[in-house]
Amino acid sequence: HHIRLTDFRNYSSCRVDLHSGMNCFIGRNGQGKTNLLEAVYYLSLLRSFRTSRLADLISWKKNGFVLSGQARDSAGRPVDLAVSQGLERKLLINHNPVYRASDFINQFVCVTFIPQDLELIQGDAQLRRRFMDIAISQSSPGFLRHLQAYGNALKSRNAMLRNLDKYPRTMITAYDCQMIREGIAVELARKEFARDINQSLEEKSVSLLTAERRLEVRYLSRLSNLLQCSDDDPDQLEATYRQGLEKSYERDCRYGYTAIGPHRADLSCILDGNLLNRYGSQGECRIASLALRFACLDIIRRRRGDDDVTLIVDDVFGELDAFHRRHFFAELTHGSQVLLACTAIPSELGRPDRLYNVSAGTLSSPQEKHEEE
Repeated sequence: HHIRLTDFRNYSSCRVDLHSGMNCFIGRNGQGKTNLLEAVYYLSLLRSFRTSRLADLISWKKNGFVLSGQARDSAGRPVDLAVSQGLERKLLINHNPVYRASDFINQFVCVTFIPQDLELIQGDAQLRRRFMDIAISQSSPGFLRHLQAYGNALKSRNAMLRNLDKYPRTMITAYDCQMIREGIAVELARKEFARDINQSLEEKSVSLLTAERRLEVRYLSRLSNLLQCSDDDPDQLEATYRQGLEKSYERDCRYGYTAIGPHRADLSCILDGNLLNRYGSQGECRIASLALRFACLDIIRRRRGDDDVTLIVDDVFGELDAFHRRHFFAELTHGSQVLLACTAIPSELGRPDRLYNVSAGTLSSPQEKHEEE
């Protein structure tokens, strides 16, 4: 419904009231359009889609920032949210303190369409793992805790592997039980997500590419290869994973990190049987990244059973030709709430529900802008 920014990026103080439909932020480059979208995303996921450095989000010569706003839960009830980030982070839901990030995240759900999405195809495997994990956590509430518990166990195990004269093998392998339990949950959730992505991509390939072309993903994991013979039986999965860790133990000791687990997985993107990151053109990679995002959106809507998803769109259509622009905006307008940043209203869009002019960290009144139009 609305969001307030205090000392966030180039906004000293700003409140934005948002419509349930198409919200369009226009202005020249460098005025703060993307910063607004970033603030909404941060209030949903407690992370930026642009940087991992917290200092980048704080206004110049300030000690921290505050984001607050109101969303709506799946039952239509208002939910007040606030995050204060300074020397320490404070979280509030309906004015009550929250101490675990997993309890705060995804009070409302965002899906991004941003220029950096090209790296989902061309970038490191870590970016694709993050893409999967965020999407799964948005549609499967328990997943994030499995992922966090696995990460904590992995971090402790790796730290011990790098100090073998201090920690005996029994202490190192004590973390295997937690890694196995949580790692299997993460692995199975990702495999199911990859299957669902391919199901949705069959439709998106037709609308965003052509009927003759096929875009698909493959989940690549050494652990999955080990677990294929286990027929999803929990006891057999656990035994197979444990054997894999035991066989890899000497190698892990030599290199100082754990070689087997979901932290080493990748999501390979394939167009017409060829790896996109090796053989795809820039245009094909851009279209594939958009198709991945729309497929991800389909999965989230289907699993949650509702259409209450906020789409964050940051000028990703400039590289598209007329055919792909039409199909992109046709898909985009199906969203229940869209926040679109651009330098001018695209001709394919029509009249937005709300129009904001952004200039040097300030917004004009949407009503005044409509009167000007």
